[in-house]
Amino acid sequence: MRYIKIEDLLVFRSRWGQGDTLWKNSVLKKDFRDFFHNKCWYTEVPLVGQDVHIDHFRPKAAVKPFENFKYNHLIQDKGYYWLANDPSNYRACCIYANRKTGGGGKGNYFPLADDGVYQSEKDENNEHPMLLDPCVAEDVKLLSFLGNRVVPATDDELGKERVRVSASIYNLTDAYISNERGKIWASIEQLLAEYVSGDISKSSCIRQLRDAISPEAPFSACAIACVNSLAPDEIKSELDLIL
Repeated sequence: MRYIKIEDLLVFRSRWGQGDTLWKNSVLKKDFRDFFHNKCWYTEVPLVGQDVHIDHFRPKAAVKPFENFKYNHLIQDKGYYWLANDPSNYRACCIYANRKTGGGGKGNYFPLADDGVYQSEKDENNEHPMLLDPCVAEDVKLLSFLGNRVVPATDDELGKERVRVSASIYNLTDAYISNERGKIWASIEQLLAEYVSGDISKSSCIRQLRDAISPEAPFSACAIACVNSLAPDEIKSELDLIL
């Protein structure tokens, strides 16, 4: 998961009209797809050969309880209906992240750390979501990778639990997604081994790593995690490793 500054996308609001089902607008869907290089905002899976799903980060329909976590009980049966046509609540994603597929899928889940913050139903600004949001810079820093595994990048217990919940709901641990992500880790591990052994030059290594960690590359957050874990300092100092 990488940080996506959605404010820079929302400047195109005037292109999308004012329809009752704004998330279905074809221009909006293309803009959201293209903004993160035709990748899912949650999983970084390339959206090649599949439609983009416009997920409502806060569900527009009835909220479904997840495990034993709290949720906004005032809107359990109707969801965050006032955000249905608010594009700041939209996230572009793949079918695996959005729909109940395999062991996960976001669906209408929106678990909270605390349900005692509501003075009225339209009080989402006081929520403490369990789901990590790719549009919140501090959230993406909590999640990292080790090989094909999702791991927390924090010692904070709530942060670690947010990573676990997000990995489950966003289907980050799906076998197919994990396998493809693992290939990225393995390829970078091999590249760094070749550099250390002297089989490739520093410039060649850096050039290939820049491609792998580019926001345009699939699973680039995993690539960044691998570089941070395994690369020598003289390589890391030449790269932009900010999520």
